[in-house]
Amino acid sequence: MRRHRFGRPGTRLVLAAVLAVSALGIGACGQPATPVKAAAAPPAAVPDAAVAVNQAASAARTPAPQAWRRCVNSPENYSVEYPRGWHTTQIRPREVCAQFHPTRFTIAPDSEYPLTALNVRRVTALPSRTSTEFERTLRWQRTTISGRSAVRFETSSTGAGMDRAGTRRYGYVLRLGHSLISVHTAAEPGETRYAAWKTVVDKAARTVTAAPPSPATRGCVAIRPPAGHYEGGRVATGELRTPNSRCSTVSASHVADPANPEDRCQTFLVGFWPLVDGSLTYTEPVTACGTSRTVLARNVPDNARYLVLYDVDYIEPEIQKVRFKVWH
Repeated sequence: MRRHRFGRPGTRLVLAAVLAVSALGIGACGQPATPVKAAAAPPAAVPDAAVAVNQAASAARTPAPQAWRRCVNSPENYSVEYPRGWHTTQIRPREVCAQFHPTRFTIAPDSEYPLTALNVRRVTALPSRTSTEFERTLRWQRTTISGRSAVRFETSSTGAGMDRAGTRRYGYVLRLGHSLISVHTAAEPGETRYAAWKTVVDKAARTVTAAPPSPATRGCVAIRPPAGHYEGGRVATGELRTPNSRCSTVSASHVADPANPEDRCQTFLVGFWPLVDGSLTYTEPVTACGTSRTVLARNVPDNARYLVLYDVDYIEPEIQKVRFKVWH
């Protein structure tokens, strides 16, 4: 796939990445492979349908530290190892396997999430290379983690935000399929275990893999995508997300223009998150016709965020509205 701007020359769809690596908003869901007692809620034990086809080979490439256990987050499509004896908890099911700490901790509803020694979550953008009002950038380095491209970062809070001045964060944002996963530690100023926690993060980042597929998962399913918007000669659907399934493609079928029943063909492309330089990553255009399924994108992981776009043939007397099914 290649990156390009949405629409025809001279037009552009600007999408802003709103979740910073340093933010503590969490999105996750699944079950730890081995239950861990936690204070706030029973811990749950943690896909990249195409990227993790050979998970055994990946595991052999990056052996987990001894005496660690694996936590699996299926909805957010990752799994990670953490030290045995550490604790994890969450409020919402999707937040499983996102925070780990050497001692028991609680998450108060409707409050800020506590700082913990190990944090794992999906993010929408790489960490900032420059200092901001809220954080000073101490380290920003491109690297690789178990063969995956990554950015190693470290920041210190200025005190202008929610964190106390001097609060440190250290870790990696690595690419897992179409997703970006942050593995980092967060420590208040004066925390004597910060250096040890950084070592844990270094090890944990090497254990991140796609969540193993469920044996009961189904194949591709069809949906009628939600209406989107028009810009630059194309109409885009609303945001879609692939389910947990054996399906690894995005396809289109049952293409029809209600205003012109004889027109049964349209040109489609798919745009995937995360944003890169303010833009989605788009597939090459593919023409789909009639009721047959036409593959628009391959090697698509579970829980991938994307939208489907089609070229319009006319905008008068109104913008062309094409009906079609998406299989994912």
